[in-house]
Amino acid sequence: MKPQTMICRALLMSLLMGGALNLRAQEQNASGAEQPSQSAPTAVQSSVSPDNSSAWHARKGQYFRRNLGVDVLGVERVSSGEMLAFRYTILDPEKAKAFNDKRNSAYLIDEKSGAKLTVPQMEKVGALRTTTTPEAGRMYWMVFANTNRVVNVGSIVDVVIGDVRISGLTVEAK
Repeated sequence: MKPQTMICRALLMSLLMGGALNLRAQEQNASGAEQPSQSAPTAVQSSVSPDNSSAWHARKGQYFRRNLGVDVLGVERVSSGEMLAFRYTILDPEKAKAFNDKRNSAYLIDEKSGAKLTVPQMEKVGALRTTTTPEAGRMYWMVFANTNRVVNVGSIVDVVIGDVRISGLTVEAK
């Protein structure tokens, strides 16, 4: 087996496991695990800055929820920075069809450098993105190759999927 294939498989497995653990944690939080009402908001409020994804979510997130049927979760650095994972939750499958349509090309653009990152196409696995029929309440993802680590934590990026452009996302550390 080629070393590239082995690395790609390992990266894909780590991404899938990370997404599954994240989804499981979200389900546990939503299933009634009561959290102290005072401590959680203060931690979130102290980390919000104008460049933070929470601030972006407050400003632009409602537009995407209402008009495109998705809740954008953000862009995270994965695989030691060699890849960037864009995650989103489908709220309205009819409105959000474009996000999982494999005919729509997807790429990520770094606002500072202008670098255009694409979704890697693996030999046996295919594109590293979710292309299943969208279901409400489920989290989906796509991965962009950041081979030369052009895009770093804190970079402002745009994600383009077909005709949809999501601007001003901040890359976060995992």
